[in-house]
Amino acid sequence: MSSRKADIEQVKLGREIVSHWMGLMRAIHLYERGNSAILSLTSRILDAANELRGETPDLEIGIRQDAIFLRGERLREGNVGSAGYQGFVDLFRRCGISAIAISEEAGPEDVELVASMIAEITKGERTANELVGELGLRGISGIDVVATEGPEELPDDQDPAVVAKRVYLRSIGVVKSVFQTMRSDGRINARMVKRVVQQMIESVDNGCMLNLTSLKNYDEYTFNHSVNVSVLAIALGRAVGLSRDQQYVLGQAGMFHDIGKLCVAKELLNKPGRLTPDERTMVEHHPAEGLVTIASRLGVSDESIPVALAAFQHHVNMDGTGYPVAATRTPVGLLSRVVSVVDRYDAMTSSRIYRPEPIAPAKALAIMYHRHLDHYDPPLLSRFMNLMGAFPLGTTVRLTDGSVAIVLRGNDDPNLRHLPIVRIVLDPFGSPSEGEELDLATGLKEPDPLQIDEAVNPDDYGIELMDYLL
Repeated sequence: MSSRKADIEQVKLGREIVSHWMGLMRAIHLYERGNSAILSLTSRILDAANELRGETPDLEIGIRQDAIFLRGERLREGNVGSAGYQGFVDLFRRCGISAIAISEEAGPEDVELVASMIAEITKGERTANELVGELGLRGISGIDVVATEGPEELPDDQDPAVVAKRVYLRSIGVVKSVFQTMRSDGRINARMVKRVVQQMIESVDNGCMLNLTSLKNYDEYTFNHSVNVSVLAIALGRAVGLSRDQQYVLGQAGMFHDIGKLCVAKELLNKPGRLTPDERTMVEHHPAEGLVTIASRLGVSDESIPVALAAFQHHVNMDGTGYPVAATRTPVGLLSRVVSVVDRYDAMTSSRIYRPEPIAPAKALAIMYHRHLDHYDPPLLSRFMNLMGAFPLGTTVRLTDGSVAIVLRGNDDPNLRHLPIVRIVLDPFGSPSEGEELDLATGLKEPDPLQIDEAVNPDDYGIELMDYLL
């Protein structure tokens, strides 16, 4: 095909994508999910995107300075029609979205899901960063959404539990955006991280966020893990009496503790087999890279120094072992010790490329205490275990009557930590339950009180934690 014909074809396909996307947004407002009109439009969008993408891995549709760009080239307004063109630009700008990338893996249901979420943004029910976070948690890899860096405020009158969920999803979107920007142009948007950490502290204070750290996503591990470490670090810092200012710095330390991994090849981080000695050396250098990255991008201040040191020291053990070697020769600060405890816990309870089966939360705490106590600050680890309880928040458990439940909250009485508040998700016969909340401590005086028999893997019962916690 000649260059001119190729240009004409690109304009035609670009016009179709814009037109069909605006039609899809109208259909989303009119019809239920899965309607034939919606499916037809999503299929047309994918057909045009697949043809336009060619041999490239994905097709990026971006908005810059009131213009639409396809694969980095401007799609002129006259080629689309003023109303549709401006409507598309206004929609993305109003929703805080700067680009959408559609890959060959995308299916009609992915396009419909993203469009539905964008419709929720227009109604104030979510933000762009929350959309990015939920796509990551749900493992939607066929469509990537890039949020702009503008401020995102939350309504003051929302239920604290709803706010916690929104802040959690937003935090994942922010970390992803910050890390991607750092990788592409070497810039760290610390303001975005600071803003979301402040919101995290509010939600941790309300006791509504800890259970969300049980949400894990294999494909988005780095972003998901960074947010979990931040939330858990804030909670542990609060539990040991750190000031609000210290919690603020600690939350940033959790978000940035693994930023040095951006300097490690993805092939090494995702290698399923055992690393060679040289490969292990490269991976174990990431704390030093994190120190340099934070110090050089954020400067040196009372706030940034503890953040940089946490990135440098979070793999240093209390007995002087760990890595990098240079970090083992310096005193490990309190905030670094906090990050170390929660980092190991979240890593153990997550699926990894080299360990597909996560370790159950209670078992992970037992391993940390009985096998590796000399690796951690003992008072911090003990306080963390008390904070999480005998059955940490988000743990899936089988009760003594055979029903299956999810732990929602711990019991305030230290003597009743083994009897948390749970949500029943499967009845004793294995049928889905209506989600009744039950305080196991209330039936303690009954002849045959209902108690936890054991922690179980939710995957063995077809339980998707996101369906109950988000």
